[in-house]
Amino acid sequence: MKKITQCLILLIIFISVPYGAQAQYDGSGHDVGFSVGPNFSLTDLGGAKKIGSPFIRDVDFKSTRFCISAFYRYNVNKFFAVRANLMYGMISADDKNTDGIAPDQPNGPSDSWYRARRNLNFSTHIVEFQAMAEVNLKKYMHNQSKGSKERWAPYIGGGLGFFYFNPYTKLNGEKVKLRPLGTEGQTIGVKKMYSNFQFDLIALVGIKYNVTNKFSIALEGIYHQTFTDYLDDVSGNYVNPDQIASLDPTAQILQNRANTGNYPDNAFNFVEGQKKSDGSLNVGGSGNQRGDSKDNDQFFHVQLTFSFAITGKSLGGGGRKNPYNVKFSCPRW
Repeated sequence: MKKITQCLILLIIFISVPYGAQAQYDGSGHDVGFSVGPNFSLTDLGGAKKIGSPFIRDVDFKSTRFCISAFYRYNVNKFFAVRANLMYGMISADDKNTDGIAPDQPNGPSDSWYRARRNLNFSTHIVEFQAMAEVNLKKYMHNQSKGSKERWAPYIGGGLGFFYFNPYTKLNGEKVKLRPLGTEGQTIGVKKMYSNFQFDLIALVGIKYNVTNKFSIALEGIYHQTFTDYLDDVSGNYVNPDQIASLDPTAQILQNRANTGNYPDNAFNFVEGQKKSDGSLNVGGSGNQRGDSKDNDQFFHVQLTFSFAITGKSLGGGGRKNPYNVKFSCPRW
């Protein structure tokens, strides 16, 4: 029995070594790692000193938050890899970070002033599971380092995420969760309540470099296009004034905070333009827009990634052709 066991072990070794050698040269293998970097909100709230600007031109840098991820990646070959991420992060935005020219000033009002006047803000934690694919734009070996032209590569990718969020703000210094309040009338039947669980589409671009044959770093930019417009709890119109009394008392305060911001003068009440149910306006002027329901929310982050190859002895591949570095001989019968 002892001799049979020895032969079986020897056979397993001879079978596994060629696959390890193949993994060493075809680029396949496994990595684990983590990422960290700043997280930016692209929602209805906050933004640059302009309105309706696309993508990075509308970033509210003062509200920058951070995120961290842990991931597993399988390098299929030199050009293709798949990856599973678990991300935790925060995003935030505040209308007070914008500014502009008021209506009673020369050349006023400017577009960005309407955001500052609105005076809404939010923050939310985000927990997300992500499944992504990466395409290297040149040959890349995840376990090659000094002397190899395949130790680095630019890459692009994409995938799908499933995440949890729960927007909140602060009132008198106290944290208040916004979704249960129904600030746009969700609790009184004006709209349907949105879900805390959502999907998003992910696009990424990056460049990676192997410091050693087991450790690499990468710089990535990752963009998230969500399927909700309520990351910030803002999407459509203000609640009609004759329905406000039906809201929770806290919701009555938080659905419209225009008179408590940088421009609290009641002369500008027309900006909110809350309409009565008969279509007439509560205060002069026109319009009742609170957010842009035609444009779903987004967020993006720039992150530094650290990954570790685990394809040596543990998983077969990327190691020496004979990882045991000993000579074997068949037992004598």
